[in-house]
Amino acid sequence: MESKIIIIYQSGAKTGNTKYIAEQIASQLKCEALDVTNNPNVNLEKYNLVGFGSGIYIWHFGCKLRKWIKNIQWSNPEVCKPDAFIFSTQGARHATRVHARFNKFLKKHADITSISGWSCQTKATRTPEAITNLKEWINTKIQVSSNKTENKN
Repeated sequence: MESKIIIIYQSGAKTGNTKYIAEQIASQLKCEALDVTNNPNVNLEKYNLVGFGSGIYIWHFGCKLRKWIKNIQWSNPEVCKPDAFIFSTQGARHATRVHARFNKFLKKHADITSISGWSCQTKATRTPEAITNLKEWINTKIQVSSNKTENKN
């Protein structure tokens, strides 16, 4: 069975850095990237793996993304939920605590477990080094995980 992946993200209009990263990931994984500001109606039950991305706003993932996640509805409590990965862009150097808090949020509000996370400081988002780092992360963490997810279905 082929792995089905989707990217759901919130990006600020000012820089569009998170959108840029979401599109880079989607291109690499050959999947669709949807901005939550367009309020996509997505049935996540069709996917094995979901990427959630946002800029970091006052030490939190974006409120529109968090609201979207809170509205996720499963057909029944026992449905096989997709794995997830998260990514962010932010002004601070590291987003470790923000990612940890968002992982707990995902588990609490959508019963989804994150398998990996990637972050980049805003000023470095479009540098060749950041893109190389992103591609390495996708190839080592996400591609491997999507193959494991594919094999368990």
